[in-house]
Amino acid sequence: MQYGIPYMGSKNSIADDVVNAIPPGGKILDACCGGGAFLMAAAMSMRWSAVVGNDINLATIKLLDAVLINKGQIEYEHPAACSRVDFFNSIQRIKNGDFDIQDCVNKYCASFGNDGKSYIYGESIEEYKLIAEKMLTAETLSERRSYYRKFFDIVTNNNDDDGRLQKLEFVQRLQSLERLERLERLERLERLERLERLERLERLDLFDVDYSEFDIVYFDPPYKGTHEYDFKFDYERFYDLFSSLKIPAFLSEYDAPFECVAEFEKPQMMAASVGSTKSTTKEKLYFNGSKDRYKQLMGRFYKEKEVQLSLF
Repeated sequence: MQYGIPYMGSKNSIADDVVNAIPPGGKILDACCGGGAFLMAAAMSMRWSAVVGNDINLATIKLLDAVLINKGQIEYEHPAACSRVDFFNSIQRIKNGDFDIQDCVNKYCASFGNDGKSYIYGESIEEYKLIAEKMLTAETLSERRSYYRKFFDIVTNNNDDDGRLQKLEFVQRLQSLERLERLERLERLERLERLERLERLERLDLFDVDYSEFDIVYFDPPYKGTHEYDFKFDYERFYDLFSSLKIPAFLSEYDAPFECVAEFEKPQMMAASVGSTKSTTKEKLYFNGSKDRYKQLMGRFYKEKEVQLSLF
């Protein structure tokens, strides 16, 4: 099951495991919802009566709103291919605060590793990658055929063996994409019908949220020592907030000074430069109370802490 939008640090592969490790109840807040993986999994799990998402990043909130709540803003059938110029223009418009939903799509879907900062394609392969996109998504069959011919002209005329081999391998992958896209569209519609518990989305700083209206809160902030997001994060201030909350609070991190109640091995794809091999990282779920309190809240759902292996 795929959850949320493409996003650096997405919880997609372990979203269900994290959901199952948090006590069920009334209204839950996903306070750093990011790409919405946990948010969607929580809303679909039926473990809570209502789910609210929040993130300080306005572009993220606008994109999630278009995908989950006010649908119809994004062109799924024939999406526009995003060039390098388009990408950096979108980044600049978002920085200026004068942007639309297509700029949000460009930022997260056309960035390398979904980091929202660097363009997805290298300059040496950008041309044929964009043409390949268009031969799959152009609006008319005539246009798709035209881009198909252009694509193979590039492959045929390129005398670089490594480049040609890479392009031919990419062609093989394209053969199954249209079938997968049709299946994913049907799956997406089925999933969206089950999101009625998603109450609303907010765009607030963590320290400005009124936590008193919620029964439980989940935090997935930027991890210490990892790739920086679009803003600096004050960990010491956050730790003070986390420990002072009167409601049960949970935190995803690699390491934090709180009670660890669950661990998850998260698959991680290494960069192409190191052979595109898979590795895993161990993520932990922390609680702002004691282990006995956690057992009490979990009730019949409680399990002794163990590493839960999540596969693709």
